[in-house]
Amino acid sequence: MTSSRRNDATTPLSSVASVKRFHSSFDARTRGISIAVVVIVAVVIALTGVAAQAGRSLFFATVSVGLSAFFAFLFALSPNGVEVGEDVVYICRRWGSVPRHLAALTNVRHIAIHELQSSIRLVSVGGVFGWYGTFQSPTLGEFKMFATRLDRLVLMDFHGERIVVSVDEPDALLALLQVQI
Repeated sequence: MTSSRRNDATTPLSSVASVKRFHSSFDARTRGISIAVVVIVAVVIALTGVAAQAGRSLFFATVSVGLSAFFAFLFALSPNGVEVGEDVVYICRRWGSVPRHLAALTNVRHIAIHELQSSIRLVSVGGVFGWYGTFQSPTLGEFKMFATRLDRLVLMDFHGERIVVSVDEPDALLALLQVQI
């Protein structure tokens, strides 16, 4: 699969014709957590909206708008795939991608869920629309994660910066990236 990544003056990182896209779908856990949280938030928003219309308080209307904006922001920053170009890996989010130059890639490998055990969230989201942000674990140290599932994880090392991603075809991503090292 190819993507139509724009190549303008602000992102002269890779040729548009050579970008390979790897999708990242939700697993059952991520889907379940996301649906449950969205339903709870929708109920809270509806209740605060009803309370605000009943003249209870401007506070309830503010809470409703604030929660809506917060969860829209979480969804916008959630991961949805990886694109690999000639010179760059893009960790794709619904709103903005995170580019890393392939020249800085020093290692790439599968990782198992047990390597994430005892991880703590430093500045991140864990479960709602995926796992993304900065984490710390005893086995990996500090790392960034952009994952929508925890069963197809790939670790990429970029000169000391560790990034964990999940894609639907981890073996194909590994094969493509290992050629670049």
